[in-house]
Amino acid sequence: MLIIAALAASVSCTKNFYDKNTNHENATDEMMTWDGLSTGSAFSQMTRNIIPSFQIIGDEEYGSANYQVVEDLAGNLFAGYTGNVQTGFNANNVYNITARDWYEKMFNEAYTRVIGSWEELDASRAEFPNEAALGDILKVAVMHRVTDTYGPVPYSQIGSGAVTMEYDSQETIYRKFFEELGSAIDVLTAFNQAQPSTKVLEAYDNVFKGDVRKWVKFANTLRLRLALRVVYADNALAMEQAEASLNHTIGVMTESGDLASLHKPAAGAWEYPLYTIQYTFDDARIGATIETYMNGYADPRRAKYFTAGSDGNYHGVRNGIEINANYAASGLLSRINCTVNDDITWMSPAEAWFLKAEYWLRKGDNSQARSCYEEGIRVAFSTSGVSGADGYIADAENTPGTFTDVVNGGNSYNNKLTDVTVAWSDGAGFEKNLERIITQKYIAIYPEGQEAWSEFRRTGYPKVIPYNVNRSNGAIDTQRQIRRLNWPSTEYRTNAANVNAAVSVLNRESSLPNGDNGGSRLWWDKNTRF
Repeated sequence: MLIIAALAASVSCTKNFYDKNTNHENATDEMMTWDGLSTGSAFSQMTRNIIPSFQIIGDEEYGSANYQVVEDLAGNLFAGYTGNVQTGFNANNVYNITARDWYEKMFNEAYTRVIGSWEELDASRAEFPNEAALGDILKVAVMHRVTDTYGPVPYSQIGSGAVTMEYDSQETIYRKFFEELGSAIDVLTAFNQAQPSTKVLEAYDNVFKGDVRKWVKFANTLRLRLALRVVYADNALAMEQAEASLNHTIGVMTESGDLASLHKPAAGAWEYPLYTIQYTFDDARIGATIETYMNGYADPRRAKYFTAGSDGNYHGVRNGIEINANYAASGLLSRINCTVNDDITWMSPAEAWFLKAEYWLRKGDNSQARSCYEEGIRVAFSTSGVSGADGYIADAENTPGTFTDVVNGGNSYNNKLTDVTVAWSDGAGFEKNLERIITQKYIAIYPEGQEAWSEFRRTGYPKVIPYNVNRSNGAIDTQRQIRRLNWPSTEYRTNAANVNAAVSVLNRESSLPNGDNGGSRLWWDKNTRF
């Protein structure tokens, strides 16, 4: 029922715009004829839902609670970026994945809130090819998050009008991603070369304000991200796609001004979801893993990322523990340092440098790898507004330590996570320098938890503190940690034949097939060292 649901959501999200004074998403049929509003509305709707953001839909608010179940109780939790302090989320916190319906949200939200709008842009492709190309980039931006969470999902039949859809293998989906990104990049590059000063959908673009070059850089960086995502499953494909991005005339994101973020709108309601979750809902604090790395390295960005506890230090919460009321009440625990008006980051330019560093490391060029790695740290510091990057880069002594739970010492983690330092070492070997790259990328892209979780699954880095309590009944290995989420129960009710067939596809692609549960590896999750 995905297409019907998507169309319904597309209609429901275009009501009462001017009454609510929110954004360009809502308009009458007559208004749709004005100045590209038909494509602008669909494009704006997509951007607001790549990662759930605050919206007023009819008479209801949408945003932080949806972000919480899509992002904070999945990627952020699994990567150790945030720690749960809400006793009502104990099931989620101990790998009892299907105890509540939160695991379905990433899947359902993408199809119902993004794909209907993409179909509107796709239908106008002949008349508005540049707008449709932007829509294709956004479709990949949201759907790679979905397939990276679940594995096989319906993709190739999107836009076909099918009421129920077959699930594609993840390999098929990724090949389609590369095809779509390549085509979109070609269309937008040709347009930019012909009309370099012309904006596209500027009035509706709350990310890059219609700057086509920045959209091409974002698309190239997204292609580079996805290229390295598949490197253990298909190295030849990974290198081919990476080089397509790196050799492109416009290239990838390189400087702080390339940061891809959904900005707070100039008018209308807004709230930064992590602020609401940590300060209004009072449901989370910073995670134990990110705390352990940044404290271990004495990272100068800590004061930008976190608030200090009542003792002046930075303390996080371990996931996979039985939460009680003492955690939410503790003044020692740190929160994310943010305001309700902050932007929602999609991709940091520092990530592009770390992707390039990994590419060159895999090509055997340590000099290029080191240069890109160190520039990634510099750009990350610059983007954060923090000085001291060069001293940090040169640190060959500090390493992450152990984790001390300041609320309940029994939940501490007394094993040293790693001995990897910040300073590059040509003699360290491939694996150690790969750990170095991914660890610094993990810190730089905070709090993009979905991406951090995917990178942990792909590479095994950075090493994430394992859960102390595992209630998965053996489905999820405590040391290997969670590899995916289960498909929604709604799919078993409304699309049963296709989702049951998808179990066979998942098992066929997986290097660790275990059916529809959190222990099965995805197609690209082939690094069996971990």
